[in-house]
Amino acid sequence: MKRILPPLWGAAATAALLVTGTAVPAHGYEITVTTPLASGAKVASVLAYWLRDGGRPLTGATPASAPTGIEATPVTADGAAPSGVRGVVPAAAGVKRATGPSKNVNLPRTTGKVFFVGSDGRPHWCAGTSVQSDHRNLVATAGHCVYAARSAAGSTATPHRNWIFIPGFAGGGAPWGVYAGDQAFAHSDFTRYGDLDRDYAFVSVHAGVLPKRVALRNAAQYAGFSGGPKYRTATGYTGVRLLPAGRLGDKVGGQGLAYNLPVDRPLAIFGYPLRASARPADGLIRAYRRPFLAQDLSRSANELVAVRSAFAAASGSPWLAAYRGVRGLGYLNGLTIGLSGAGTGLSPYFDGELFQVYNAARRAG
Repeated sequence: MKRILPPLWGAAATAALLVTGTAVPAHGYEITVTTPLASGAKVASVLAYWLRDGGRPLTGATPASAPTGIEATPVTADGAAPSGVRGVVPAAAGVKRATGPSKNVNLPRTTGKVFFVGSDGRPHWCAGTSVQSDHRNLVATAGHCVYAARSAAGSTATPHRNWIFIPGFAGGGAPWGVYAGDQAFAHSDFTRYGDLDRDYAFVSVHAGVLPKRVALRNAAQYAGFSGGPKYRTATGYTGVRLLPAGRLGDKVGGQGLAYNLPVDRPLAIFGYPLRASARPADGLIRAYRRPFLAQDLSRSANELVAVRSAFAAASGSPWLAAYRGVRGLGYLNGLTIGLSGAGTGLSPYFDGELFQVYNAARRAG
């Protein structure tokens, strides 16, 4: 549980926080769950699932179902705000942005879509974002975008299948590569009890690939193609060469992380919109909103943060503090796990226990 203290922060203190990081003392109990997703030997089959038939599974995927019926109400504790040992992890840039016209001006390259096969056997997607890590290979998203709901009381959540991340995804394209999930890191309270206050996960990913479609002239070329997935079309044959993209963080960079911050300043909300007419071609949109503390005690969720957003963002959409559009980087300080009502987005509060889960993930190979 978080300690509650009155916020005493000014501009100078805020600036100091966003320059230095602070270690969080370890708990005396285990909170991190590590789950293997796909070994290196299975990456090819994961990629083949998504890239077959011209990427039809990607464009046909539907948004993941978020927790429903959350009746979050504002916390009105006489100016009190969550507190604890505060700190940040600095962001890291990727390859230099190309000069010239761009449709992605001031939008983070780190954000994209995670895709997976749900317990219903169908393809689904959420938002996700690259975060800084020792091996530059880490993605943050909502916990339910990595794990299926527990089948019964006392059971443990199981991971979704064929998990991948595509930064900058829009219209079926993968401008910065496709990254298959390697290991998932989550809070044990989420995997064991479905705790909404812990509905977050960090996923380390394998080195990425850049898919490049090539036309195959005839059946003989089709039979001999071995550079990646291949498929037949109404007009001929197509192969997909998988060119090396390297590490995720080297390509797009990684957002920093801020934890145990007072909830008293606007955050930049980036996400893919959820609406009836939404298509996979829809790109990122953003809104700047001031968060507030919220809770739904009927669901034992008393450590939530909420924003009244201009759009309904998909699960896993990042909330960034001190975001600078010229660099496309800031500090991850929340992520959408669901909605309360028509337009109030919800996130777990980023506290020291979240930092411990993240810290285990960022150090893993």
